[in-house]
Amino acid sequence: MTEGRELAAVLDGQFNDQIASQVVQVATDAPAGDAVSEAIMRIVEIADHDPGEARKALWALRGDAGALEGLEHRLGLSPCRATLALGGAIQLASTELASAKPNLRGRVPELMRWLEGSW
Repeated sequence: MTEGRELAAVLDGQFNDQIASQVVQVATDAPAGDAVSEAIMRIVEIADHDPGEARKALWALRGDAGALEGLEHRLGLSPCRATLALGGAIQLASTELASAKPNLRGRVPELMRWLEGSW
């Protein structure tokens, strides 16, 4: 969810900006070559614990232009390809997390292909 321009996720019916912010922070703090894989693995860890909350956090991330812009810069792709890659990865992860038996960990190679621009 977004409130104003701030990023927020919902956890047990309460706003919790930490879930979505963790993914952005991990990507920001990781060495340039590891930012993508570190962020994906943090999303997977959250999804292993609670797929529904991970999906909500990803959808919240879509509404945070500042966070998306920062992540796009970390991808090392052209602006257009970075936008498409990040949007594709978020859509893929969100769709998997909405399935009856979500297995985001099994989709990591495909997520990496999107975010590394190998498409």
